[in-house]
Amino acid sequence: MAWFAGYPREKIQWYPTIDLEKCVECGICMNCGAKVYKWTEDGPVVDKPYKCTVGCTTCATLCQGNAISFPDKKALRELYQKERIWSKVKKELTEDGRLKVKDSSDAATGCCETPAPQKVENEGCGCGTAEPFESAENPPEEEGECSCGCGGDYPDESVKNNPAKPKNQVDDDFIQKLEDYAHSIGIKSIGYANVTPELINPGQSPLFSNAIVLTMEMSDDLILTDPGTEAQALNDEHYEKLGKLTYQIADFLRENGFAAEAAHPYGNVVKFSPLGQKAGLGWIGQSGLLITPASGPRQKISAIFTNIENLPVKDDDEHSWIEEYCNRCGKCIKACPEKALIETETCCGGKETQFVESLCIGCSEGCTYCIEDCPFDQKEYIDIKSRFVRMNAKLSEKRNKTS
Repeated sequence: MAWFAGYPREKIQWYPTIDLEKCVECGICMNCGAKVYKWTEDGPVVDKPYKCTVGCTTCATLCQGNAISFPDKKALRELYQKERIWSKVKKELTEDGRLKVKDSSDAATGCCETPAPQKVENEGCGCGTAEPFESAENPPEEEGECSCGCGGDYPDESVKNNPAKPKNQVDDDFIQKLEDYAHSIGIKSIGYANVTPELINPGQSPLFSNAIVLTMEMSDDLILTDPGTEAQALNDEHYEKLGKLTYQIADFLRENGFAAEAAHPYGNVVKFSPLGQKAGLGWIGQSGLLITPASGPRQKISAIFTNIENLPVKDDDEHSWIEEYCNRCGKCIKACPEKALIETETCCGGKETQFVESLCIGCSEGCTYCIEDCPFDQKEYIDIKSRFVRMNAKLSEKRNKTS
């Protein structure tokens, strides 16, 4: 039924309650079209509570003795928001032909006014036009990432405050001091990377080739709000907040004698997700978003370019297993209401995912469905990895037995 779009009716606590002391036996409740009530010697009783139409209060409105009551609507609305029932209802009505919505392919509804080239992720089969296997050193090519780096120019006007003769070496104590400060003001994860040319967007030129990469976790309010004006406002607030935090940390570096240039999360200087991957914070998933142990896919990313030459850069791919896991999962593809993620098979039986940026409403309407449905947003990173390792071990053992 479209009122709750497949969500179990018994989990929706919406049905009437009768106060028999107030009941004057007017009989109005027996007009219920869903036949929720039954007449007995003692008057009406609620016989089939889960037949009650969700949200309906007609019987209570018309009850002569005001004997009928319903649960608080606030709890019902919170459930619809949390379980995304509104969006599922809309989808069901649209598929049934009872609701017509504007085709998002008719307009540039993505984060850019003109469609950007498709981003392709694949298993690196090496055939046809498939792109090479992605890694921290060879991230997916993108033309301005959706959800991080599509807001335009946000130059750091405070670079004029950089020290005239900045220091370029740090010790472990300062790195700890820096990280403690960043965490204290709201930064979730911190990584370090060398900024190589493929990470820089066309026409951009950071002042320095080393970067401190920062993430800030998205709130439940943003994740659980359906796409629209409210979600977009929350999305913009997140970008603005991380931008301010990034500027604060850049000032912190300057105050300690180092040169810095802040890269606002809504700016387009670098490709933030690949930069975060190279910094060892996580790995890019099938949705094109960075998945980290700390926040899964729910983070905004920014960076600070600096003259510091001995940052503790990581040189490993401990999170690379995420790519194989995502290729088996595909929940983000199914969750996307705009079909911006399209999975196809390669000529040799592998899979590749195309991201149609012009269809994505992540930046334009604050859509986070691909994040909310991602297993990494629902379970702990270590639990998912442990299960993945066990499954791979069993599959390997099975293959060895059959070979």
